[in-house]
Amino acid sequence: MDNILFLAHTEADGSLNKAALEALSSAVELKQALNGTLDVALYGSQIQPAADSIAACGATRFLAVGGEAFVQARFATDAAACEALLRASGATIVITAATSRSSRVMAAVAHRVGGCADTHVNDVATSAGALKVTRWFYRQRIEGSLTRTQRPWILLLDPGSRPAWKGEPGSVT
Repeated sequence: MDNILFLAHTEADGSLNKAALEALSSAVELKQALNGTLDVALYGSQIQPAADSIAACGATRFLAVGGEAFVQARFATDAAACEALLRASGATIVITAATSRSSRVMAAVAHRVGGCADTHVNDVATSAGALKVTRWFYRQRIEGSLTRTQRPWILLLDPGSRPAWKGEPGSVT
């Protein structure tokens, strides 16, 4: 059973952008397909509005790193936050949106935790109970599918490839 982590940075107003909600949609679907667990990890200057907006996503736990140090996107603070959140969750699969902020740090985070990262992912699915991702190669001209056994596996989903998650807001502590 895989532990799936949805990892996202918040916007300046504490919300999640559309690309993050698309990645959340994939994480929720993957949780159901693999019969796994889902954790949500958020980092940014304001966390509570984003957490409350996705309270009904079915996550087991909500983890967060927040404060003034995360207002601006900086490699050092973002990489440290992502690494701490990933270690705290114990996730085997990490799904995040391929925004400029997250794309800048995820390869380093994967290296720090002994995992691997794949970019330009446009679909996640299961085949015979195993995770299979579809991604773009060679300047988005070739599409291929792959699986990996190395964990944690960090997947950066390209924006616009999935429908955005929709659900009722709630309250998260």
